[in-house]
Amino acid sequence: MSFQLVSPTSLHDRAKTMIEFEAEYDGKPLVCSISRRVLEQLGNRDGASTEELLALFEEHRPTIAAMVRKKYEVGVVDFVGKVVVTTADLNRRGVALS
Repeated sequence: MSFQLVSPTSLHDRAKTMIEFEAEYDGKPLVCSISRRVLEQLGNRDGASTEELLALFEEHRPTIAAMVRKKYEVGVVDFVGKVVVTTADLNRRGVALS
């Protein structure tokens, strides 16, 4: 099974609390989102700007990919099939924050 993340280019929700991005799992496109708080915690940067959040996404791409892939493989998606990564996922993974 192949898995790949597509880099986000901007914040897409109106409240600017989530970054939406796409992934591809075995050729199937997936819509995903990650909370700005997850990115801030991964990068240890409270109050990060949009540009900083996008840079943090790239910096922590392997961790984000692992969280998305795991959630998708066990069927944890929202009512429209979107994989949503939240701070609860950091706690479940035991991700070490710097």
